[in-house]
Amino acid sequence: MSEQRSRNPRRAHARRLLRELGSDRRGAVLVMVAALLVIVLGVAGLAVDLGRGYIAKSRLSRAVDSGVLAAARSLRLGQSVARQQALAMARANGVTNTGAISISFGTNPRGESTVSMSASETLPTTLMRLLGIKNMDIGSNATAAIPPVDLILVLDQSGSLGQMGAWRDLQSAAKQFVSNFDESMDQVGLVSFQIRAADQFDLDHYFKSPIDGAIDRMTSNGDTDTGEGLRLAYDQLQLSNVREHSAKVVVFFTDGRPTAFRGVVGPGGPQNGGSALGPFTAPNGAKYEDRVMAVSTTRAGGRMRGYFDRPDQLPMNRAANPNGCRNATVCWGWTETKIRNKAIQNGGVVANAIRSQKAYIYTIGLGNPSASDPLLQPDMGYLAELANQNGQTNSSQPTGKAYFAPSKDQLQQIFQQVAQDLLVRLTQ
Repeated sequence: MSEQRSRNPRRAHARRLLRELGSDRRGAVLVMVAALLVIVLGVAGLAVDLGRGYIAKSRLSRAVDSGVLAAARSLRLGQSVARQQALAMARANGVTNTGAISISFGTNPRGESTVSMSASETLPTTLMRLLGIKNMDIGSNATAAIPPVDLILVLDQSGSLGQMGAWRDLQSAAKQFVSNFDESMDQVGLVSFQIRAADQFDLDHYFKSPIDGAIDRMTSNGDTDTGEGLRLAYDQLQLSNVREHSAKVVVFFTDGRPTAFRGVVGPGGPQNGGSALGPFTAPNGAKYEDRVMAVSTTRAGGRMRGYFDRPDQLPMNRAANPNGCRNATVCWGWTETKIRNKAIQNGGVVANAIRSQKAYIYTIGLGNPSASDPLLQPDMGYLAELANQNGQTNSSQPTGKAYFAPSKDQLQQIFQQVAQDLLVRLTQ
């Protein structure tokens, strides 16, 4: 009996110890659960807040990217205008604190002008505060490089422009076009053509006043020798001041189809583009085979204007008189059709040489809606080939664009569209 009583207190003590142990274990579990809950909530908060941060970062990046592109596209209007455009675009994309935006301008080792833009924002956290993180700092930056432009403007000054009353409109549109470029950043040259071509201003900086003056002095006369206009543009792209990393561009305007070409024409034989009629001697006894052959504007009778000696001495301010074969249907084996085809071929050969220099060609054709003869309309297929539009002429060469201006009243708009498209391309 005494032995049984001695065992009962021991059992009671054991039960009491087990109860206390169970109570302690439950308390420990609660502590562990509470600690794990803080961690879980912190991790969840990290995911939530990082997601918010990612969205805010994306918005900030869009604002900076669009802002720096807007600045780049307007840089030729001055840094003040470029800065205003960048800030306006940033605000449009939700960046209200423009004080957190930094914009700077510079030049990179390639000689390209640069616009750099950065923006920052402090984002308060939500659940991440449980881990002691109260704010997230996010930021974005971008730089746009704008290559300088070396551009040759080639203008048709043939007589048909004056006849259709479009010459003054062309002069105004061309001068407005030139004003889009920056005299310190860019270089512009001017070539004009009719029966022959002439360098009106060699590619250089500080071009606006001399080019405006040259355009004002030009008159509308003569034939349409597109190949010669392109040839002089090519020659200007070989000048020593053309920059290695510039965007090289030829902007070519005409209101009609090619009606003349320059080449070896005469008694040199079929191998030289002439016929076997025998030697040709000019009135002064000199022999010439470097001539210009021209046809009439229309196909009336299939006749040609004739041939012209001494091409480099032909006038640019009036129509030239042929030296021979006036109104002929055949001259040294040349016919109207052959002359037109040769004129197109010459233009294509020179355009290919220009594009092989990694230069873009943009062409503009002015229409004549009232003309009943299709030959009074520009050959837009030919102009598209010159520009290599959509790579149709040579897929490995730069692709430009061909534009059509239906009337003289739309010339300014088309020239401005060319400038805008070109400057936008440079900042993409």
